[in-house]
Amino acid sequence: MGLFSRRAPSRRGHGRDPVAAFWQWWAEDGEELLTTATRAGDFDAYVDVMTHRVRAIARGLEWETRTGVGAEHTLCLSSGGDAALRPVAERWYRAAPPPSRRWEFMPARSARPDMLDSTITYRGRTFDLRRTRVHAAVTRKGDGFIVSVYNPGFTGRWDDEHGLCVLVLEWLLGEDDVERWVRRVDCIATDVVDSIAAVDLPARVADLAGTLPPPAWLLMQGSLGAGDPILVRVLRPLRWIDHPRFDLHTALRVPFEADGQGLPLPAVLGVLDDLEDTLVRSLGHRGMLVAAETSRGVRTLHFYSDSEDQNGRDVLDAAARDRRPVTARHSLDPGWRKVQDFA
Repeated sequence: MGLFSRRAPSRRGHGRDPVAAFWQWWAEDGEELLTTATRAGDFDAYVDVMTHRVRAIARGLEWETRTGVGAEHTLCLSSGGDAALRPVAERWYRAAPPPSRRWEFMPARSARPDMLDSTITYRGRTFDLRRTRVHAAVTRKGDGFIVSVYNPGFTGRWDDEHGLCVLVLEWLLGEDDVERWVRRVDCIATDVVDSIAAVDLPARVADLAGTLPPPAWLLMQGSLGAGDPILVRVLRPLRWIDHPRFDLHTALRVPFEADGQGLPLPAVLGVLDDLEDTLVRSLGHRGMLVAAETSRGVRTLHFYSDSEDQNGRDVLDAAARDRRPVTARHSLDPGWRKVQDFA
């Protein structure tokens, strides 16, 4: 079917810029090697070489070749569902050469619904994917699905079958849309009454996506454990997969003159808002503000940027340096876990 994939064994890459080293190798030898071997169906000729090259970029990355859409072949690097690796695959993709007649490139597996028309062997067992059905329940928040996958070949052995369930969903929706819309994946050995044919799931996802409003700021109000009020402004939807390069979280803490409840005095509000606007403009496309929380005399601005783009980080560090006692604290957070309480 023109499909071959391999996970690179766990090992940290060597070299100062392994992504640049990969594309240099590609230009010099790699493209010719993979083209020749793929056309001949001679997987052994390039598996070890490719695995070595991908291993040098990051441990745990998966790679795959398949029949292309706009080119003869597609080369895909996949995070395999690991949020920490998705920015790496994105950087690899952005550094890629323009698509050619022979090769195109992808940083995540795209949908392959035609795979649901086949019978496959997975971990030594055979599954007729045409008989796969799913139950898709909208989450309480209304922003995604809990998906239960059924196939007559399932036995209920979670460890053996969960990987195939995820793979089926990736073939139906694509790797990024599984992350974007599927909150939990269950394998079920008994079909349920209101299940649907698996091939109908993309339409269900599209219907839900069409009902959701465009990204917008939401203002929330509450109180902390001691009763102090807190104001939170957050960008909804709060989805890291929509910005896969932004894996560096920066908490910029801005102390201010507060009233008796720990909230800004009227004269301070304009200063806080001006600082926020200045930082957002200065960051530009290098990063984004996703949330702001105000309580106990401090406004904390939550930014995300590319951890490999020092210029973006410098904008926030300069704000802290020039406006003491403002502080900036950086931490890697590719899955945006530090702001999930606001989601």
